[in-house]
Amino acid sequence: MISLSLISFGQNYKSVIKTHLTNNLEKFNLLQSDIDEWKITNQVYSDKTKITHVYIQQLYKGIPVFNAVSNISIRESDNEVIFSGNSFIKNLALKVNKLTPTLKPEIAITQAASALHLGTPNGIQLLEEKEYGNYLFSKSGVSQEKIPVELVFQPLEDGTVKLSWLLNIHQLDGIHWWNVRIDANSGVLLQKNDWGVSCNFDIETGNHSHDYKVKEENKQSPLILIKKNKSLFEVETYNVFALPVESPNHGSRTLLSAPHNTNASPFGWHDVDGIIGAEYTTTRGNNVYAQLDDDGFNDTFGDSPDGGSGLVFDFRLNLDNAPLSYKNAAITNLFYMSNAMHDIWYQYGFDEPSGNFQAKNYKTFEGSELGQEDEVIADAQDSGGKNNANFATPPNGFKPRMQMFLWDNTSLIINSGSLAGKYSAIDANFTEDGTGDTDSTGAPVATNPVTADLVLMNDGDRTNPTEGCSTSGLSLPSLAGKIVVIRRGNCSFVSKVQLAQDNNAVGVIIVNNDAGTVRMGGATTTISIPSVSVTQELGEQIIAALQNSEVMNVKFSGVDLDGSFENGIIAHEYGHGISNRLIGGASNSNCMNNDEQLGEGWSDYFAVAITMKSEHTETTSRGIGTYITGEPVNGRGIRRYPYTTDMAVNPFTFNNVKDQELGDLSVSVHGVGSIWATMLWDLNWKMIGIYGFDPDMYNGTGGNNKTMALVIEGLKLTPCSSGFVGARDAILAADQTLYGGVNQCAIWEVFARRGLGYSASSGDPSSFRDQVEAFDMPPEEILSAAACNSTLNLNNESLKAFKVYPNPTNSYINISLVNEIKNATIAIYDINGRQVYFKKSDLKGTEIINTEILSNGIYILKINNTEVNYSEKLIIN
Repeated sequence: MISLSLISFGQNYKSVIKTHLTNNLEKFNLLQSDIDEWKITNQVYSDKTKITHVYIQQLYKGIPVFNAVSNISIRESDNEVIFSGNSFIKNLALKVNKLTPTLKPEIAITQAASALHLGTPNGIQLLEEKEYGNYLFSKSGVSQEKIPVELVFQPLEDGTVKLSWLLNIHQLDGIHWWNVRIDANSGVLLQKNDWGVSCNFDIETGNHSHDYKVKEENKQSPLILIKKNKSLFEVETYNVFALPVESPNHGSRTLLSAPHNTNASPFGWHDVDGIIGAEYTTTRGNNVYAQLDDDGFNDTFGDSPDGGSGLVFDFRLNLDNAPLSYKNAAITNLFYMSNAMHDIWYQYGFDEPSGNFQAKNYKTFEGSELGQEDEVIADAQDSGGKNNANFATPPNGFKPRMQMFLWDNTSLIINSGSLAGKYSAIDANFTEDGTGDTDSTGAPVATNPVTADLVLMNDGDRTNPTEGCSTSGLSLPSLAGKIVVIRRGNCSFVSKVQLAQDNNAVGVIIVNNDAGTVRMGGATTTISIPSVSVTQELGEQIIAALQNSEVMNVKFSGVDLDGSFENGIIAHEYGHGISNRLIGGASNSNCMNNDEQLGEGWSDYFAVAITMKSEHTETTSRGIGTYITGEPVNGRGIRRYPYTTDMAVNPFTFNNVKDQELGDLSVSVHGVGSIWATMLWDLNWKMIGIYGFDPDMYNGTGGNNKTMALVIEGLKLTPCSSGFVGARDAILAADQTLYGGVNQCAIWEVFARRGLGYSASSGDPSSFRDQVEAFDMPPEEILSAAACNSTLNLNNESLKAFKVYPNPTNSYINISLVNEIKNATIAIYDINGRQVYFKKSDLKGTEIINTEILSNGIYILKINNTEVNYSEKLIIN
C-alpha cells in the first residue's frame, strides 16, 4: 500500500518514487516491506534548478513514523531522480510494539506537562478531530498555542519502535516550543526536541533566565494605515546598522530609503495583502512583526515604533543610556535585519514554495495557501532571558518567534593604583537550579553597582589560601566592606562568593585560572552581592599589585547591551528558521534532533556570509557576537575559534566533533556546528578564489554568491537527521544541480583538508563520538570525471588539498598533495616560535618527516613557496 498525503500536488510523482525506492533497496539498506507504505509531506519546485524536491514519510498501518522522512529530487525535463537521501527505518514491521493506544490523547497532554515541569493543565478541551489519531486541543493553561496531538511511531535508540502520542507545547515564557512523544500505552516521555533554539553565551553555563507570566490580551492594537498613496512603500526610510555592518563596533548607522528587494518583497515591508500601499505604519508587515517585549508576555501586542504616514523610522540612539531609552531604534534595526534576511535568502531559494516566512504568499503555486500566516514575530529587549537569543521554528503555516535579549556589559573601573583604568569583566549568572532554565538569582551588576577597596582572599588554607575553598568556618573580618579577589579552582563559584558574603564582603572578583574568559554559573538562592570574573592576565596583575601592598579602589558598573544591534546574531537566529524549514521539507521541523546535527553551523555561516566586506581576506578572523562580548572586531566572540582559513588560528577538523562534550555528557551543538561552519567558510573562500568576491548579496555572481546558492540548495538535499557526511554529499549534489558539477574537485579539496574526505564516516549521526576522520580525495576515476585540473587554484593560498597525517602522531607524519608544488619550504615550529625542522624541496606525492626527535606538545607546520602559504597545527604525543 502506498499512501499519498492529503495535500494535493500538481505533479504526481508516485510511480517515479516507487520505482526509485524499489530499485535502491540495497543502497538504502531496506526491505521491500519498509517501502510499501509512505506519504508525500512536501513537494518543492526550484526555479533555479528546474528540480522538484519531494519529501516522503514512512508509514505503518496508516500511522506515521516520526522523522522517518526521505528526500527525493526529481529533474523536471525527464522525471529522473538525480539525488535521494534515506531516513526510513529498516525492518519496521518487526520493531513496532503495538497498534492501538490505551492512553487517551488528553492524558498525554497532562503527562507531557508534568514531564516538562509546566504545571498542571486546566480546561483541556477537544477542539477538532481531523482524522483517526489526529486531534487539536485547547491551550490548556500550559501553551501559547493550541495543542495538536497525533498518533505516531517513535523509533528508539535500542532499535524498538513504540506507538506514541506526538504533541507540541509552546511554553508560556516563549523560550521553548516543545515537540514531545509520549508512550501511548505507559504515558512515559520517550523523546523530546525543542523547536526553539537558544544560542547561549558560552557552553559552560546556560545563560538565560525564565520568567513565567500570563499573556495579556487587552493592549492597544498596532496602528493601521488607510491606503492613500499607492506607491507609499517606495519612500520608507530606516536609520539602521546597514549590511554589511555587523554591529555598532563594526560601523555606524545609515539612513536607508526603500531597502526592500522587489523580487522578494514586491509590495514593500509594510504590506500584508499584495495590493500596492502599506497596511501598517509600525514595524509590521508581510515578513516580520518586530515589537518590544520588555514585559516578557510574549504576546503580539508589544510596542512597535510608528514611522507615521511617511514611514520614516529615524530614532535617536545613545548606547551609553539604558536600553529602554532607545527601544525604537533597536526595534527598527531588528525589523530591518529580519526583512533583509528574508529578502537576501529568497534570491537563493528560500522562497514561498520552500516554506519561507510570510503572512501572505504573493507567489501562486500548488499548496501556497498552506504556508501563509507565518511571518516572523521578532521580540526586542525580551525580558524572558539574558545573554542569549533564540528562534522557534514550527512547521509551515505557524508563526515562528525570535527573541532578542539584553546582554551584560559589565565594567571594572579601578580608581586608584598602578592599574587605574576601565576593564571588561563578566557578570555571574547564578540560577535557582544552576541549569539556566530557572529564575536568575544573585545580584546583577547593572542593578547592584558597588564601589569599595580590594582585598585578596586568604581563607587560612596552607596550600591555596587565595581560592576561598576553606570549609573550616574561620571568621574573616578582613573581608568586611571590601570587594574580594579570589582565584578560580578547587571549589564552585557559588561557594567562593558565598564565603565572601558570609564574611560581610560587598562584592567578589574571580580570577580565571586559564586563558580567556569564563562566565560563572551555579545553583543558589542566597547570594545577594554582585560578583564578576576577569581574565587570568588582568586578575594576576591585580593580585600582584595587592601583594605589593597597593591600595586599589574599584567600582563595578554596567549598562546592558542590546542584542538587536548585533546583526550577526540576528542573522544566526533567523538562519535556524531557514535550516529547519528546508531540511526534511517545510512541514517537518524535527529533522535536526540528532547529536551530529549541524544547525548551529549553518546559522553561523549565514551570519558571516552576509556581513562580508571587500577588504576581508581568507585569513581575516571573523567572530560571532564580538559586540555583545566586548571583544574587538577580530575576536572570536561566542565561539571557541574565529572563522578563518588559517589552521594555525582555527585548527578544527572533523575529528574535533568528538571533543564537543559538556560536563553532563551531552553534546555542545554550538561546538559541533562551529566545525561545520568552519568548513563552509573555507568553501566560501575557495569559491571566491575561483570566481572572485561580489559585494552584491542579492544579484552578485561572485564565489561568495555561488556558495550561498550551494548552501541553500544543499539544505534542500540534506537528509533528515543527517550528520557531516550527509551534509557534505548534499553540497556536492547541489553543485551538480546548480552548476553542472564544475566545482566538484574544489569542494572535495575543502572538505578533505578539514578531515571530511572521501573515506570519512559520520558513523551513527545520532552520536557525536563515533566519527571517522579522513583527508583523502575520491578515487582517480571520480576526480577525472569531475575534471579536477580545471578547478584547482593554487593561488588560493590557504585552501590547497594538503593532507597531513597521522595527526596527532608520535613517530612520523605524511605530507601529500594532489598537485606538485615546486621549490617548497617545509618548516616546523614549536609553541614558542622556534624552528625545530627545516627542508626545502619540490613537494609531490607524499613527503615523510620523522618526528621522533620532537618532544610531546603542540607545533605548527608551515609549507611555503612564492604562491603557497599553508600552516597546520601538529600534535606530538
